[in-house]
Amino acid sequence: MLAAWRRITIQAMVHLHDAGYKYLFSHADLVRELLEVFAPPGVNELLDYGTLRPETGNFITPAMKKREDDVVWSIELKGQRIYLYLLLEFQSSIDKGMPVRMMQYVAALYDHLVRGKTVDPADGLPPVLPIVIYNGDTRWNHSPEVFELIQPHPAVLTEFQPRLKFWLLDEGRFSAEYLEGLQRVMAAIFRMEHTRDTEDAKRAIRYLGQAVAQSPFKQTIDRAVMQWMQYRLSRKMPGLPLLELDDMLKGTEMLETSIDQWRAKAVAEGMLLGEQKGLQRLLSQRFGAIPTTIVERIGTADLEQLEAWFDAAVNAPNIASVFTPTPN
Repeated sequence: MLAAWRRITIQAMVHLHDAGYKYLFSHADLVRELLEVFAPPGVNELLDYGTLRPETGNFITPAMKKREDDVVWSIELKGQRIYLYLLLEFQSSIDKGMPVRMMQYVAALYDHLVRGKTVDPADGLPPVLPIVIYNGDTRWNHSPEVFELIQPHPAVLTEFQPRLKFWLLDEGRFSAEYLEGLQRVMAAIFRMEHTRDTEDAKRAIRYLGQAVAQSPFKQTIDRAVMQWMQYRLSRKMPGLPLLELDDMLKGTEMLETSIDQWRAKAVAEGMLLGEQKGLQRLLSQRFGAIPTTIVERIGTADLEQLEAWFDAAVNAPNIASVFTPTPN
């Protein structure tokens, strides 16, 4: 039962993360940012960004599963309209079968286009560029090509085997220094996803704020990016007091101050909890079971009082004397 609950909880968190990225990639200028910096070599120079338009990502796969979280755009490349399929992969482990999944999704996209009479097979199917954006902590070390998953076979069968390859963006593979050197908004978003501690998070937030301020698309993306940052921080730092969106748009200094205060509180609470547990462990070792009234007093005491009780407990003859005020 616990394992099932944990699986459901993780799935819900992944869905929330997917939804955050889907929101970002519902903005044309952020899709452009992604392609200008991270598209496969040679692709960006051929794209006509004035023709970029959103397409529906809601359709049924051949396995009869509804796709709603993926993002699909179309754009002209050298005068030919192609489709960009962005699959957002935020699982805790790498899916070795991802090429098979992507092959299903591209097939479902084609089926959707044909059934909706958007394209006519007689005129040929439009090219698709499948892109997998992966932000797991483990580096992706499996092939992005479905053909390479097929077992060795006689050459006579090769021409009948499926071939599809996706373009992998493994966010964690890019170093912080590399991403900061790009000075682009999507690079800053990738940078923020993999911070090590609060100081690193503050540096990433500062970079993101600077990248948005310098972006030629600032007027169209600033609110979306700041809303996404609010969303991510609420999950990276539970309990962090979040600024109003209009305050965040003015700069990141106030947010960095909030993070410092949040960290100080977290450290203090961690020290307090550690002192409470240490005192209770010492008392139980010396005097046995601890009365409920004393456990309650320990739970409401401040750090200074806990330290005084701990010192007294080391040599106290009984548990009551630990909590008896010393005469002046």
